[in-house]
Amino acid sequence: MKLENGKDASKSVPSTSIETRFSDLTATSSVISRVPAMERFPHSRLIFKEDGKVGIDMAPLEALINEILSSPNANPIAPGIKLTFMQQLNYGFTLFNSEFKPKEPVTVTNEVDRYALFKHHEKFMVVLSKILMLCDKFACLDFDDKFILFKNSWYIFYHIERHYTSIEYFGKAKEDLRVLLDDKIAIDYNDAGYHLKDIDRKIFARNLDHWMSFRNKFIKYLMNPMKDLQITQYEIAFLLSQILWNVQGPTVPPGDTGFPGTCDRS
Repeated sequence: MKLENGKDASKSVPSTSIETRFSDLTATSSVISRVPAMERFPHSRLIFKEDGKVGIDMAPLEALINEILSSPNANPIAPGIKLTFMQQLNYGFTLFNSEFKPKEPVTVTNEVDRYALFKHHEKFMVVLSKILMLCDKFACLDFDDKFILFKNSWYIFYHIERHYTSIEYFGKAKEDLRVLLDDKIAIDYNDAGYHLKDIDRKIFARNLDHWMSFRNKFIKYLMNPMKDLQITQYEIAFLLSQILWNVQGPTVPPGDTGFPGTCDRS
């Protein structure tokens, strides 16, 4: 099965040749000496460059997701029982939710480790790709179509899921603006001292207005409506289905998968 604008079905198996790309990050002694790359990222790799910067090689992560999405068949949930797409997706989100539920104690901080955040992004992408492959209507698509749908929807759903999980954990009080970054760390949107670890505070302060614009929209268009509506897990799964089938990604240059752009967004 193919989408309207899908490519030739003969290209249903991904190429083993995946272009390696990097997203430059400032190298720090704490990253190099205290945290080995393989401990940080189970799939991606940190690359320490001669100019003192650090890159993230996402080719191993992309290869793993390619492998997950390449199957033409959905992973069986209950043999002999026919489930609808939404039943499959809701079941998958139940498993998804158990993977990312907070682990006590949760620390609220105003200092964000971007490497730890990317590690969570990596796990999120892998688990989400497996959840989508529980759904027959998604799994039977051509590989290229599945990859495009996944690539263009995962980051939108990431923010929705993070705010939903945070509300479930911290409560529905409007003045409580704590948001989980992963299963152990949260930030508080009310904290004016928010900054990125190992980034010069003066440099970060120059870009703070950009962050505040995102923060205000997250509160206005995600947190407050979710709290008012008391949104349920099934409704979150429904939102995922709407995002999956309707999202349109940015135009990328020929030959560029666009996948490594997740580093920049982190």
